[in-house]
Amino acid sequence: MPRKDEQLLEELNEFQKEKERIRNIVGQIGGTHNSEHMIINFIFIILIVALLILGIVLQKISLFLTLEVAVLLGIFKIIWMFYEAQRANHFQFWIMNSLEYRINEVDKRLRRIEKALTAEKSDSEVKEENKSEK
Repeated sequence: MPRKDEQLLEELNEFQKEKERIRNIVGQIGGTHNSEHMIINFIFIILIVALLILGIVLQKISLFLTLEVAVLLGIFKIIWMFYEAQRANHFQFWIMNSLEYRINEVDKRLRRIEKALTAEKSDSEVKEENKSEK
């Protein structure tokens, strides 16, 4: 019995390690608190604020051009967000597909084991009937 407990504990530890590994990978791909995302957000904000200061406050650039470029930067940011979301969704789909494949394999094994057990049970019942007849 202690051997079985040790095996279960070992499997639990492996599961925890795998879970942390996957969490880190998903965080790198599409996490919300990613340093790369924060840097890019900061750059977009700095660019838009600098553009608005140059265009509206200092009037170095025309107001129309300032607004057009600010909107263009906003559109680039939205496009980048869509790209990152698509990348994260693709990775999550890949993980779900892999899990489905593994579950199907386990289901196939389970069905084979059930068939073997039912066949073994029916064989043992036939043997018992033969023994009782003798």
